[in-house]
Order: sequence, then structure tokens, then C-alpha cells
Amino acid sequence: MLQAVDNRTVREINARIRAGRITTGDVAPAGMSLHDGLTAGVGDRIVTRRNHRRLTTADGFVRNGALWEGTAVLSDGPLRIRPASDADAATVRLPADYVAEHVELGYATTIARTQGMTVDETHTIASPCMGREDLYVAMSRGRHTNRTYVVHDHGDPECMPGHAPSSGREILERVLATSHAEPSATETWDPYHPGRAAPLVPPGRPQ
Repeated sequence: MLQAVDNRTVREINARIRAGRITTGDVAPAGMSLHDGLTAGVGDRIVTRRNHRRLTTADGFVRNGALWEGTAVLSDGPLRIRPASDADAATVRLPADYVAEHVELGYATTIARTQGMTVDETHTIASPCMGREDLYVAMSRGRHTNRTYVVHDHGDPECMPGHAPSSGREILERVLATSHAEPSATETWDPYHPGRAAPLVPPGRPQ
């Protein structure tokens, strides 16, 4: 499983992998346009991002987060797919409007979407925008292997504007020093009211 913390990086990875697979002949260049401007066609791994109970499958229906492989782009627009894990499974016909709005390439995904998942191995692109909670999730999904790759040869305009990190260590130290956890009410109160006790909730009032 290949993952990154933000949609921008995930999109870039998906685009690069698709381009490489076109070069090797594993994916057809033509396909259907997706909502993020990328294309999916025959041979591509895709992920459906919305439940659709009317699109029935052998084990139920098309589900949010399911991985598929494109098998045909039909002349009237729809995309025919089959489960990525079962090459012998029956195919499913995805309507063109569903593909355009609720399908993405599935070579890479965001860390937020992998919470609760367990796979054989993970490969994570580390970013200064990550928090330590993101890194923990990313590095604990794999049964056998969890690897992270730190890119430090150029600055990050969003998280480190005007500053190119000197090393991968600097980025990882920044990640470990950053928390994206929601603070409690008491933790929010203290910085703005130093030395003052937090107000008590009257008995009987919902907290």
C-alpha cells in the first residue's frame, strides 16, 4: 500500500504510476475522465468512493473504498470493472456519471483512509505537513513491512514556505513535534487564560 498525507501528493503519485504503466503496456492510454482531472481505463487500479446499492456484485454492491481493475471502456460511456483481488470475478458496469464523480485511481491513497486497515506492507511519503498521529497510522498498517520515504531536496510551499529542509531528519523531527489531535476544552482554555481555573459546568447541564 502506497500512501501520503494529502490529496495533492496522492494525485501526483497516481498520475506518475499510471504514466509508467502506460509506458510498459500494462494500461491503455485512453479512458474516462475522473473528478480530479486524471483518467482511468483498461488495466488501471481504481477505487470507488461512494456506496451504490443498485450496482450489485457477487458479495453485495459497489462500496466506498473498494479496489477494482478496469476491464473495458464501453462505447456508450460506462466503465466495466472487476474486483482487484479476484481476476475471475464477474464484472460490474459503472455508469459514466458515477465514474466522473466518485471514482479515483487506486495506486495510492491518503493516510486518513487507511485507518483501521491491515495490509502486508506499506510505503509512505513523509511530508512536513504531517503530524505524529499521521506517521503513527502510516507506520502501523503493515503486517510485515512499514517503510517511509522522506523527500528533502525542495521546500514545501504550504508547510515550510521559503525554507528547504536540510535533511530528512529535520522533516521527521518536525513531524514528531507536530500534533494534529483535537485539544480538550481544558487544553484550549489554558493558553488564553493563564492562571485562571476553567469554568465549571452547572449540575444537570449537558457537557
